[in-house]
Amino acid sequence: MLPKNGLAPLRIVIAEDNPQIRDLLRQQLAELGHLVVGEARDGIEVVKLVAGQRPSAVVMDWGLPGQDGLAAAGAISRSAPTAVVVLSAYLASGDPEADARRAGAHAFLAKPYLIEDLDEALEQAVRRFARSGEGAAGHGQADAHVQANP
Repeated sequence: MLPKNGLAPLRIVIAEDNPQIRDLLRQQLAELGHLVVGEARDGIEVVKLVAGQRPSAVVMDWGLPGQDGLAAAGAISRSAPTAVVVLSAYLASGDPEADARRAGAHAFLAKPYLIEDLDEALEQAVRRFARSGEGAAGHGQADAHVQANP
């Protein structure tokens, strides 16, 4: 099944410390036609997971324990660059999207959000990542015949 936004299915790592939100993200990403290849509960774990899995994209919470999502986005951009979407329910003063982009994320999404917003944020992150020159050819897209349990 091709995702609704026209991208090839993405291999995605989720980083969220709240199990209910992690489950919701997994369901939404599957509904959008993507494959979740890993899940992390904190910022340190997601950096290690991304280095090992080399996903097409990462969707992670800003408020992760151990290392917040912004620090994790920066670490990912230095060690295993991939498209990153940062989610947050806590909007500090200033410009959280600009803060996320400066840290290494390619898109920002405020909680609560609609599934269409998640789809749009993923598309934006993948396109920004591809334009950044960080990604190798094909890194931002999944293989057409991805296994259900890679």
